[in-house]
Amino acid sequence: MPWRISASLLRFKRYLILGNLVILAMVVLVALRVAYASQQTHEARARQTAANLAHTLGQNVSAGFKLVDNSLQSLLKRLDELQAKGADLREIARIAEEQRALVPTIDALRVTDANGLVLNPGDRPAVSMADRDYFRAAQADPTRTVVSEPQRGRIIGGWGLVLARARIAADGRFMGVVYASIKTERFRDEFKRANVGAQGAVTLRSSSLQLVARYSPLDANPEAGTGATRVSEQLRAALAANPRQGSFVTRTALDGVERATAYEAVPDYPMLMLAGLATEDFYAGWRREVGVLAALLLLLEALLVAFSVFIYRAQARQVQERRRVELLAAERGALLDNELVAMVRLRGRTEVWHNAALDRLFGYEPGELSGQSSRLLYLDEESYAEVGRAHQRLEAPYRYRTQLRMRRKDGSPVWIDLSGTALPDGESLWLMLDITAIKHSEEQARHLAFHDMLTGLPNRQLLFERLAFLLRDAERNDRWLAVCYLDLDGFKAVNDAQGHDAGDALLRITAERLSACVRGNDVVARIGGDEFVLVLNQLNGLYDERHALNRLLTAFEAPVLLPGGGEARVGISIGVAMYPRHGRDVNTLITCADQAMLAGKRAGKGRWVMYEDEDGSPA
Repeated sequence: MPWRISASLLRFKRYLILGNLVILAMVVLVALRVAYASQQTHEARARQTAANLAHTLGQNVSAGFKLVDNSLQSLLKRLDELQAKGADLREIARIAEEQRALVPTIDALRVTDANGLVLNPGDRPAVSMADRDYFRAAQADPTRTVVSEPQRGRIIGGWGLVLARARIAADGRFMGVVYASIKTERFRDEFKRANVGAQGAVTLRSSSLQLVARYSPLDANPEAGTGATRVSEQLRAALAANPRQGSFVTRTALDGVERATAYEAVPDYPMLMLAGLATEDFYAGWRREVGVLAALLLLLEALLVAFSVFIYRAQARQVQERRRVELLAAERGALLDNELVAMVRLRGRTEVWHNAALDRLFGYEPGELSGQSSRLLYLDEESYAEVGRAHQRLEAPYRYRTQLRMRRKDGSPVWIDLSGTALPDGESLWLMLDITAIKHSEEQARHLAFHDMLTGLPNRQLLFERLAFLLRDAERNDRWLAVCYLDLDGFKAVNDAQGHDAGDALLRITAERLSACVRGNDVVARIGGDEFVLVLNQLNGLYDERHALNRLLTAFEAPVLLPGGGEARVGISIGVAMYPRHGRDVNTLITCADQAMLAGKRAGKGRWVMYEDEDGSPA
């Protein structure tokens, strides 16, 4: 008899350990999947936020360079007019200063002769720029605007960039260059407005990766490293794979802070814009979640160990069978009736037992689900039938697992991680975990990837996808479609006079007015700066399109009331391209609409202009 008792106790010990390991493994697996999914969501959100930031700042840098380039070309034109009149150096200096004052970001606007000697050095002695790379590059290729590497200025001092264009006489002779100097602190002042957190960083580099300007709240010396090419190997590898844009996670070479960094080439200029968010910042919420989850796992492990020791000792003392069964049932009930995982045991598809977590999860009072069909918990007949087919094939030791939307008592949907395993006598055990928060985070990440952060409108990527779909629909139904390229008239004046907060508010109000002027099946998108694109869908002819455009112009006749009580007046210039008249693909229609808008700007603003394709120019 003692040997028989010892053998029975040994078998019980083995089964107890195995059961505990199985339960612990299942809970750990669920916890790891939840933690991993949460980590991926946090990282994806950080990467997308950094990418949006790099894109926006890159567009701003490009727009600033274009203003400087326009100023250089205007100065060249005025110098050509003065050359014909034989103007002296004082007149050249006066005109250059007038032109510089029109663009606040330009710190100096200089003119050199063919030998590189600066003709308007101000109150400084005349110096030569003939040895500068930008001087030689402009002389070699007079047709383009040259952007220099970061360098120290000989006249204004400090680090900066130079944009230069060649001066060419009517007979083709090289007469020197005009160049604009921009201090790097101009870029840092712009970058400070970006929300990068306590340890983030924004960096502008040249195409050769020389550091132009950098801003980080951690930087004690903002100009440290300017002109250097010290970057991480991950950045070099990412650029080798995709030189236009990308993202990576690594420690920054300059300060050793680990960041999720996104980069994007500055449009039309040899510059690279980088934005990085510190992992310590965007992983903070995830670490708290993991800490809570780890504490729950430790508590569960402690409960399992205590449960096992208690049952083993009870068996060893050969307590009464009734007491042993009661204790075992009580301990298992405490384990199964947890706060984290809802459980239900089914015979066929009818409830036999469930824990309190199931009632709480689905909003039922205790006892309401007893003996009920599991159909009550499913959102529709299709999902109920799909799980039913898996239920019929469920055999030990195999398990079934899926993620689906189920239904609470009040009819509201809830995302559930559902797993089931077969039990003896035709029964099955099902575990349910609420993953609604995880799904919501995934939805937010997808929304950020396809919408403009400031206005909430579709961004360029989503615009192109929707326009391509609408073009296919218009072709099938033989309908007209209009692509309208919009640019605000007077936005820069409001932005400069009242600040960027007022400019941002103006853009948001503009988005609201545009959305209110179109139909539900039309598309309104912001593609950067103060530029928007409208797609007018299912037009029956030019009358529909003209009526809609006149409604848009009328909407912007009223002043805009800004937060804080300010007021601004802006107009819009609209360029229009029609499908199929002006094009049949996305890029052609948007390009034609853009050209028509520019023609409207030149013609006096505050109007809409139709692209005329007979001679290839806007009407």
